[in-house]
Amino acid sequence: MAKKITPKKRSPLPEQGEQAMIEAILEGSPEGIGVAVIRLDCGCKKMAAVDKAGDPASKVVMYRDKAESICDQCQADNGDFMRVISQFISWKTPEPDVHTKKMIISKVLGSES
Repeated sequence: MAKKITPKKRSPLPEQGEQAMIEAILEGSPEGIGVAVIRLDCGCKKMAAVDKAGDPASKVVMYRDKAESICDQCQADNGDFMRVISQFISWKTPEPDVHTKKMIISKVLGSES
């Protein structure tokens, strides 16, 4: 029987290294109103800008803080969704209204229910 991995509770706010990457992604994505951040159990992260319709506004960027490349596991499975420990959208200021945010979150990250 496979050992079940319990996700660690992590803040749905950008960490210091993530914030710099978020700003760089938004700078290169004029249509972007936010960046989806997906943290994996290995420490790697996937990020991409989203536009006001919840569609991609940039390519997906995978990286690992203070590393030259992503881990071997992510290279093999491209950061499989089964290994996600937290995910959120970091919004550009001014943030969209509540209804738009909910629509985009549902479209990009899926429903939590």
